[in-house]
Parts: sequence; C-alpha cells; structure tokens
Amino acid sequence: MNRKLTASILLLALLLTLGACGAPGAGDAPEPSAPEGELTEGYLPSRIAFPAWLACSTGWESAGDTIYLSGLTPENQLVAASYDTLSGEWRRIDFTVSDAYHPELGNLSCAGRSLWGLLREGPSQEDLNKGIFRDDYGYYVLHIDLDSGASTAVRIPFEGEGSTEGSGLFFSGILGLDDGRALLGAMDRFYLIDANVNVLSEPELPVNGSLWHFRVGDTLYLWTQEGYAPFDAETLKLGAALNVDGLGDASSNNGHLLRKWQRSLCVADPSTGESELLFRWMDVALSFGDTQGGLCLENSLGDVYYPDNADMLLPKGLICAKKGFVPVKEPLRLACFGYTGGELYAESQAHGALPYTATVELMDAIVRFNNTDPEYKIEVVPITYASDQERDRALIELATRTDLDLLDTSLLPDNALDSGLLADMLPMIDADDTISREDFIEPLLQLMTQGGGLFEYTDKFTLLTMTTHPELFPGREGWTVENIEALIAAHPEMDPLWHSVDRELITTLFCWAATAEFIDRDTGRCSFDSPAFVHWLQLMKALPNGGQYSEEPKLMNICYDLAFDAGHQEKYMMKGEYVVAGFPETQGTGSYFLKLGSSPSDWRGTMGENTRIGILASSGKQAGAWRFVRTLMEGAEEVSLSQGIPVFKKSFERALEAEISDDFDERFQIGYMTEENAEELRRQVYGTRKLVSNDAELLRILREPIERYYQGQLSAEEAAAAIQSKASIYVSEQFG
Repeated sequence: MNRKLTASILLLALLLTLGACGAPGAGDAPEPSAPEGELTEGYLPSRIAFPAWLACSTGWESAGDTIYLSGLTPENQLVAASYDTLSGEWRRIDFTVSDAYHPELGNLSCAGRSLWGLLREGPSQEDLNKGIFRDDYGYYVLHIDLDSGASTAVRIPFEGEGSTEGSGLFFSGILGLDDGRALLGAMDRFYLIDANVNVLSEPELPVNGSLWHFRVGDTLYLWTQEGYAPFDAETLKLGAALNVDGLGDASSNNGHLLRKWQRSLCVADPSTGESELLFRWMDVALSFGDTQGGLCLENSLGDVYYPDNADMLLPKGLICAKKGFVPVKEPLRLACFGYTGGELYAESQAHGALPYTATVELMDAIVRFNNTDPEYKIEVVPITYASDQERDRALIELATRTDLDLLDTSLLPDNALDSGLLADMLPMIDADDTISREDFIEPLLQLMTQGGGLFEYTDKFTLLTMTTHPELFPGREGWTVENIEALIAAHPEMDPLWHSVDRELITTLFCWAATAEFIDRDTGRCSFDSPAFVHWLQLMKALPNGGQYSEEPKLMNICYDLAFDAGHQEKYMMKGEYVVAGFPETQGTGSYFLKLGSSPSDWRGTMGENTRIGILASSGKQAGAWRFVRTLMEGAEEVSLSQGIPVFKKSFERALEAEISDDFDERFQIGYMTEENAEELRRQVYGTRKLVSNDAELLRILREPIERYYQGQLSAEEAAAAIQSKASIYVSEQFG
C-alpha cells in the first residue's frame, strides 16, 4: 500500500533499517540520502564489506542466523569466517591444512558446534604456467571445533575407481550431521565418516554427490531426483519430496520455504507450490552480478542476506536487504524480445527462466539505473515470437503502441526497423552536461550514425583483420595478394592460415570483410568488380582446402575477434610476436569493425554479445529514457576487453589498461598483452572506419557466385561481375 511520508520519517526508517542489518564493515558504500515523495513498502539493500583479513569468499554455508564463508586472506591464505546477522559481528576462523599441497576450500558445512570442510589439492598458478601437473593430488576433510578453535585436516585414504577406469574417487561434497559425523559425497557414493575420516557406514542415498541442500529452521532439505526432501541427520532417512520448483540455496530461519523464480524470491506453500513475492532480485541488487547466484539466508528477523558479487567473480562482501519504505518511481517501459519457438523455451520456462532475452550489460545497466535515478525505474515488457512472421507483425505493431519508452533491438536483424520509429539521440548527447560526442570512439560513433542521426546505439564491437609475423610484413602498401602468395611459396613448412583446413570458414570471413571494404554505406554503391576483390577470390581458391590442424606457427591468421585475441591468442598463433597487417590491397588499416553475436542464429565466434537499444519516438518520457541509455553508454566500472571494444572511450581505455600484463606462459614461451600490443590495438580501433554487414541476403549474393567459381563454372572476373550486378541493386535499395 502506498503511503505519503515526510522525509524526516523516512530518514528514521532508513536508520532503523541499517541498524537492524548489523554494523557496517570498513569500506561500506555510503547510504543514499532520504528522498521525498510517495513511498511504498519494499526492501532496502545495503552493503556489508568483508573485514580487512578476508579478501574474497569461495564458499557459503548458513546455520541459524549465522553465515559461514570459506575464503582467502589478502596474502592468499585459506581462512574461514562467520558473520552473525543479529549482532553484525565477524569472526576469523583459522585452521590447519596439514601437509596438503596447494589446497582449495570450497565446501563448508556447519553442524552442532563444528565446521566441516572438503579441501582439494591442485596445481598452483606457477605450476599451470610451467605446465606442471602432479599425479598424486588428493582430498582432505577439515574439522573445526567452533568453541575451542581446534582444527584437523585429514587426507582421505580411500582408493578405488572413480569417473574413469583406474582413477581415484572424485569427492564432490561434504555435509556435517553433528559434531562427530559428516556425510562425504563421491559422485553417487556416500560415506558416513568421523573427524578422522574413519568410515562408519556407506549409506545408499538417492541424492546428488554434491549434497545440495537448504535449511528451514532446524529442518534440513536435500536434493533428490524427485525434488528437495526433508532429511533426518540422525537416521539418515529422507521424507517425501516437495513438489515445488525453484527451491535450493535459499535458507530461512524465519520459518519460510523460499523459492527462486524468474529472478524473484518468493515464499512458497509446500503443499500447493503457490508463491507469494518477497522481492525481485533486480530491485534489491546493487549490481547485476548480485542477481546471478541465488544464495541467500533469511534470518529470524526477516532480513535477507546474500553475497555481494559485483564483479561476477568472487564475492567481496555481503548485501543485506531489509523491509522498509522505498520511493515510488515512475516506470520507464523497456521492450525486450524473446523467442518462444521450440522445446528449449518450454523447458526454460518450466525452470523459472524469464520470457525474454537480454544481455548481461543491459541487465546491469537496469540495476545501476534503478539504484541511482531519482525519478524513474525500468520495467521490462516482453515481446515474444515463435517465428519470423510473428516477430515482423510485432515490429509493425510497435508503430502504433504508445505504452513503450525504450526498445532493445539486440535480437533484430540490421535495418529491421522502419525509419521514424526511434528518436535521434545525437541532440540528447549535445544537450547533456555530463557526456559529449568526444566521449565516444569517433569512428564507431560515425558508423552508428545513419541518416544524420543516432537512432540505435550499439554498446561494443570487435575487429576483423589479418595478422602475420613482423619480420615478414612488408608494410601496408606492400601487403598485396601477390606478396602473400610469394610468402606461402617461400615458407612451405608453415600453414598459410590457422583456418586453412576449412574453406567454408575462410569464405565466410572474406565475405564479411568484403561487405565492409567494397560497399560504400554513405552513397549506396558497391565495387565488387574491382581488381582487389578479384585478387581476393583468387587467393581464397589458391589456399589449401582440407588437411590437419598443427601446432606449428602459422604464416598468417584471419582474426575475427581482435578485442579478445590481442596479446596472448595472436602470439600463440604466431608462436611469438605478431603485427596487425589487415586485409591485402585495401586502404586505411585494412581492418573492419564487426558487431558481436547477439542473436541465437548469428554466429560470430566471439566471447561477448552486443546490446543495441533505441528510444521510441512516441515516448512521452524521452528525457528519462535518455538517462537510461546514458547509463548503458557509460558502462560498468569493471569492463573486460574480452567481451568487446566499448564504444565509450573511457571504458575502452580502462579495459585496455586492465588487460596489460607481465605474466608469461612458460609452456608456450608466450607472454600476454604488452604496452606495444595495446598501442597496436589502439591504432586499429581509432583508425578503422568500416563496418561489416551481417545482412543474410547480401552474404547470399556473395556466396553463390563464389561457390560456382570454386567449382570451375565461373572465372574470378565473371564471379566478381555477377556479384556486382546483383549486389549493386540490393545495396542501392538498402543504403541508397
């Protein structure tokens, strides 16, 4: 129920909320000031930083109102920690690891006044760099007396067959039952053990070897093939399974059965499975990474705690979400598409998936915007389709809808939207005091600008190019097909290309490059009948077709994801340093910007995905919609270059600096990205001016004559002329 409160009353409510969440740790983010206006009941999140001696967490367990974490100190030493959610007090729990070699601790389990853990030996980072793998890695059972602090770590002595013939057992989980007993899981086998790893019995249990579980008060539930079932730790008997989807990892000390469903946390009725919403994760998260895991504890006061996983790697704190009063914000409705065809969709819906597709970057921007904008809040409106025809009808209907403000176009083909549907964002950039055109990588901003305006924003790209050995590269002017053919003849001991065994892939990559090199998007003209394109055709046909992959250095490489490959991957191809040569007989860098894969039907071979978005011209809230797009443009603090080249200049430079490393892979005698490699990538990014087209019809126009050329039905000149004839008409219609 909405309520009108004064700012002073809300401020008191906020102070009470924060006090109930426990004392803040060092480095906690400052809490937002109390806003004025209409309020409603909801959950207020706040960060709880780890203490200085806990750098990150690797495992989570809860018992009663206490959270137990396994983790690492700043000196990379194993440590356990407990956090009392009622008092807000942290406790460091040190333990012995005996003679274990580079152990890792992920599994923790609390029972009685004991903490149990499963340690696994493995290679260190130095071992990995040197390619050293021992054959005597083992497992240890950790036992800690929480009252005295005494600990033991006993190597598991069991031998026998595991997942492969002759291998040792693979231990996957441990579950403390009381102070003296624990269950040890090894795939589908189980051992009841004591603290000295003496086997008391080998019970047969229809559960998973990882011993997935959650707790409601004193009742422990284990996962079985029929669902989660109550488990009696004394008798080792399971009760009737709960017929409720979405259970697991969410424990409650407030008597609730918690269900995770469609990025929401719900209270579930164990008899009917019906749910009542507690909150949506997107509403209580402080970054999108916080919504990913689903681990949480509802303590006896009704506060919900979960890992602060802001970097989506290892948690470095906790978040407390407590009931309170939150401001009522005006909704901005963002339409996202979802494909509903096929069995995969039905199966995903049965497991609580959302009925639409959205990239991590878009979801993260929603969380950041909803946490910071004082006036608006994003609401996602799914637009589902089971066929291209349904999708096209939905696009037509968009022209008459007045209830939407933003459109996620990431799943749509290029040029799928009618002109006039989306608003021009260039005037919004120019009128904004916090952002300007100079904040963007200039060629990418120009490539996104069509018809004199920025109607659709794309958050990142990669580069399609060619690389070779520095000592063989004659420079851009000398980098011709004739020169490449001479290099191939002079170095028969080297594979010409990494992709030489796959002419289909080589053809695809050259066709992509051709859509950028031989089409002028500004004039709507193409030049596939040029000598350079004819030479490309001749080179493709002359390259070896078939053969075996080898680990020898490659003469050249066609790199279709330079954002990811720059540095180590390209050095691996060349077995040493490399130079970005670009495609032969071209102007400029010879490299081309390439959109990342975003549609399930689009293969790009890239790690990252594109987020494309526009503001609907019919929206009456364009100022708020622009603020959301600006949030996406500015990007998150943690940006990985492996996910693509951000269009926002500061994000690109920040990601590039983070990639530079002095690390060295001794197995291959290859280093990672250096300052010189980074500067080369900068030259390509700031100097490249052309964009690959993913238009399916255009690629078909190219491929059909090329296949006839391969089969000897056309000469290279005839194939080029056939492509020019059809492509010139099509390109004129699309871009003219």
